[in-house]
Order: sequence, then structure tokens, then C-alpha cells
Amino acid sequence: MAAVAFRTCKSHKTDQPADSVEWCPHPGREDLFVCGTYQLREGESSPYDKRRGTILLFRFREDTETTIDDPLLEEVHRVERSAVLDQKWNPVHTDRLGVAGSDGLVAVYKLAAPDVDGSEMTLEPELAERLSPEEEGHTLALSLDWNGDGTRLLATDSSGSVNLFGYGGTTLERVHRWKAHDFEAWTAAFSRHNTNIVYSGGDDSMLCAYDVRCSGEPVMSQRNKKHEAGVTSLLSYGQREHILLTGCYDGKVRIFDERRIGMACMAEVSLTGGVWRMRSNPRDSKRILCACMYENFSLIELRDELDVAKIGEYDLHENICYGCDWQQAVGTGIAKSYVATCSFYDKMLSVSEVVSV
Repeated sequence: MAAVAFRTCKSHKTDQPADSVEWCPHPGREDLFVCGTYQLREGESSPYDKRRGTILLFRFREDTETTIDDPLLEEVHRVERSAVLDQKWNPVHTDRLGVAGSDGLVAVYKLAAPDVDGSEMTLEPELAERLSPEEEGHTLALSLDWNGDGTRLLATDSSGSVNLFGYGGTTLERVHRWKAHDFEAWTAAFSRHNTNIVYSGGDDSMLCAYDVRCSGEPVMSQRNKKHEAGVTSLLSYGQREHILLTGCYDGKVRIFDERRIGMACMAEVSLTGGVWRMRSNPRDSKRILCACMYENFSLIELRDELDVAKIGEYDLHENICYGCDWQQAVGTGIAKSYVATCSFYDKMLSVSEVVSV
């Protein structure tokens, strides 16, 4: 397997701790990405005021296009709001951004160009739904995932519940809410080959699979108890059927057969540091970027279901490595592979080029 290196193009200090980045897939806007922040306010009694944050909209330009008056990395807009825990662009309505917030809301923002030439961009709030009833107390929205056609949205929360919403462009309506885990439900994902099947991972070390076709509460179809710590990230591998990757607090990425979730994993790789996020390269899907919280950002390569290895790492960040994503510039003439990464306590945001060595 070829080794890779990360060449830092630009780094930036955020005002608040940073925990998520997502490159925009909207045609003609692939130079944009969002960075979410999370600031804990000491002394605030209200749970809604205790955690504040921002959505920062950045534009990144390649070296050949930059001048002194046109910086390589520039913030073009910001949204002040509750703390951001996760963000995902809709894969079909690609100018819509889903956001999971500490206020317990799932929100949808629209990318807009208020000026004629599109040089200025903003994120405008469009829809929002609360995950839990007020009488259940305050919960945090923790993670999001859209299905492949952008019509359904999964959201997990700190009560251990998973929420399924229907999205119609102008509407966001809850379809199901169910208790999936005894502690925080850190992550959930649709199967990329059967979107009636969803997976969830929680702080109780459980990996669960649910069938959401029923009219009542989704039925648990499979469960796995073999993780050694909390399940923190999931990736249903779109380029090959029945492959599910899990990230865990124990620092391992495991590969499962989606048809046999309850069985032992088929392969694993140890990365250390706790695997918070995994992002597949849109140009080369077998290469997966992993945010390893207390260590670094690691790149792994999936050769087949029984062969996975680490091929590179990025050590610019200190603590905690939370957010990572690839630029979504497939078929746009951009030949280079760029990633954005961010970390929490050192408030670091970085854009790097991934190169073969």
C-alpha cells in the first residue's frame, strides 16, 4: 500500500473550540466548507445558555488563484447559535446543511448568495425540530446522517435515543423516535445499500441495527456487544455491499459484514486515541480519514474486507482531534486531494493536501 503525507496549506485559530468540519458539495461551491464550534460557559444556569457556538463558513482557494488581497483561507460568514456537535450537507439538496446542536434541536440551513455575482455567501436558518419533549428534560443533539436521496435524516441524542425525520425541502417531520442505548447515542448511519436499515452506536459499547419500515417503533434486527468501549462513529461503505466500519473509544476501526452485525468483526486496525469520525475520500473511497481524538488524524486504506491498514497520519493538531472531511471536488477539474481538520482545546483549523510519498 502506498504511503501518504499531509502538506499543510493553511492553519487558522478559531475563537472557540472547534469540533466539526464539512466541505460543501454544492456545484460551483466546492471551495466552501463549514467549521462548527462549541464553547462551554461557566456560571450559566440555563442549559440552553451554558453551551454556545458558531457555524463558520470558510472559502479555500488553491495557491494559483490567490493574491495578497485574496487570502488562501478566509471566513466569509458566521452564524452565532447554540454549540454545534455535528453537521452534514444534504447529498441531493446540496445547498442545505443539517446541524445538531446543544440546544437539543436539529436545524437545517440554506446556503445563499445575497449579492448578484455570488462572491458573498451566507447560511440562512430554514427549519428546526426539537429532539425530545420538554417534559423529558434537556438533551443534546449529538450526530446526524442523511440517507442517499436526501429525504430522511437521522439524529442521535444524549438520552440514548435515535430520531428519524422525513425531509421534504421545506418540511422536517419526525417519523420515529426510539430508545437505542442506555447512555449517549454517539452516532447513527443509514445503510448505503438498504436505507430501511439504520445503525447506531453508543456509550454503552453497543452497535445496533434497526429496520425502520414498520409503522410503529423500529425493530432491532441485530446487536453487537463485542466493542471494548463506546462506539463513536459509523461508516456504511458505499462502494462495496454489506461493509460497515465502526470507530470506537478503544482506538480501533473494525469492519463488519452488515448481514451479520452480531458476529465478530472481519478485520480491524488499531489507531489509538479514540476514533471520533471517519470520512471516505470521494475520489478514492477505499481511503478513509479518521479523527483519532487524543492522538492525530490517521488515514487508513481498505483493500478488501480482510485487509485494512494505516497509510499516513497528520500531527499538526494537539487536543482533541474531532472534525475532518475531504473536499468534495469530484469531476471539477481540481486534481489535488484536500482535507480540512479541526481540534478542540487548541482551537485549530487546518487545510492540507494529501500527497503520495
